[in-house]
Amino acid sequence: MKRLIPLLMVLTLVLSLMAVPAGAVSAQKAQDSAQLLYNMELFKGVGDNPDGTPNFDLNNSLTRDQAVTMLVRLLGAEKEALAKKYSSPFTDLQNWAKPYVGYAYRNGLTNGIAATQFGAKSTATAAQYLTFILRALGYQDGVDFSWQSPWELTDALGITNGEYHAGTTRFLRGDAAAVSANALYAPMKSTGQNLLSYLANKGALGGNTVVVWDYGPLDFNQDFASFLFYPVKGSPASFQSFRLDKVTVNGMGCSTLQLNTPQEVSKYLASIGEDASGFGYVEITYDQQAALDAATEYYTDPNSGMTYPLVGYTFQYTATENNGNVLTGTLVYYIYF
Repeated sequence: MKRLIPLLMVLTLVLSLMAVPAGAVSAQKAQDSAQLLYNMELFKGVGDNPDGTPNFDLNNSLTRDQAVTMLVRLLGAEKEALAKKYSSPFTDLQNWAKPYVGYAYRNGLTNGIAATQFGAKSTATAAQYLTFILRALGYQDGVDFSWQSPWELTDALGITNGEYHAGTTRFLRGDAAAVSANALYAPMKSTGQNLLSYLANKGALGGNTVVVWDYGPLDFNQDFASFLFYPVKGSPASFQSFRLDKVTVNGMGCSTLQLNTPQEVSKYLASIGEDASGFGYVEITYDQQAALDAATEYYTDPNSGMTYPLVGYTFQYTATENNGNVLTGTLVYYIYF
């Protein structure tokens, strides 16, 4: 086996292969983060791709007004910002940006570059966006961190991991998506509660409040694969069961053994020597060569230039929360051999 291509599995996910961004994070990390945020209605694209999936435009830089808009959406405050029409002293804002910048300004999340100038169309830097994020978490520049080197605190909080520094020259939408997704699990200064829990408790998460993802395959062998499923870290929902209604490999049928409750999963995995837990587990038996022959998606290794057919495992599921709420969706996981 050559390499896995792990995709963050959110309610419905379609593979998007793209060039590696020139920013500090990988294309996959950027895509996974954007999709995670999008499914909680905390992030938006710039339109749709030809296949109907959102175009997150992750390879491009963002302006200061776009960065603040992204921040307001991350905080689940877009509706409030638009409804209350917050004002600001800045005269260089387009009409669409005024409520977002106004909200951020009134809540102490951003300042301008002059008394009446926000610098709306200036390119946002890593230092600026990290400062926005830290302020949103309740940390004060000049007290808890320096706005000139906010990465020192974001590294300590796990929001970043050394990717950004004084020599960083490009900060892309993909970087902002990755930073924003990581910030969901960072502690807020006042309470120590992470941002995701804070948003969930105040009812700020739109769409589905649980994001189901694949922890990663436990095993791959010839004609065999096994997967473990559980809710994303920090999810406000808990589950009674997780059932796979249909599993296909590159569109073809396969045989499965699946376990649908946390108790069944824990007992079975312990019996085969796996130290793991989850609320859903499946073992798949299929014809690997036939799946490779049926491939319609391909991956080209940027280093070797070699192209590989992708094997896509598609899972249609039904998950039942403890409160009886039923969620359905589709997960997709791609790999090349």
